[in-house]
Amino acid sequence: MKTIIVIVVLVATLATVWGHHHHEHDDDDYVVKTREDLLKFRDECSTKLNVPADLLEKYKKWQYPDDELTKCYMKCMFKNFGFFDENHGFDVHKIHKQLVGAHGAIDHSDETHEKIAKCANKKPEDTDPCAWAYRGGVCFINSNLQLVKSSVN
Repeated sequence: MKTIIVIVVLVATLATVWGHHHHEHDDDDYVVKTREDLLKFRDECSTKLNVPADLLEKYKKWQYPDDELTKCYMKCMFKNFGFFDENHGFDVHKIHKQLVGAHGAIDHSDETHEKIAKCANKKPEDTDPCAWAYRGGVCFINSNLQLVKSSVN
């Protein structure tokens, strides 16, 4: 039991230190995105990547095929939302704030945060940022963490 307590304290301390020294995980300045933001980001990413209309229609229905274009589209969307960068990966706190921030207080120790962290921490063996973003995105969807669908109305 003492070992568990020591581990918990150590993890909490490291999380606190990490939070103070790494601004990318500070969600205080994160502004919850709206449906208008989603539409703007969708337009920007589909234009930048030349996403065909039929594929864009699939994305609108939360269908994301396992192909290179879709993977890079997801990365683009997550980057525009402020959830992902190619060096650090996903920002769990910002994703959590997007999910529940518009609806009240955020408890970063709740089940939702755990689900986000589980998906976000899966860095692929390869270094392809598109694949990394896609794997996290598919995990979010499979964990019923539909980031925009439920939080952007």
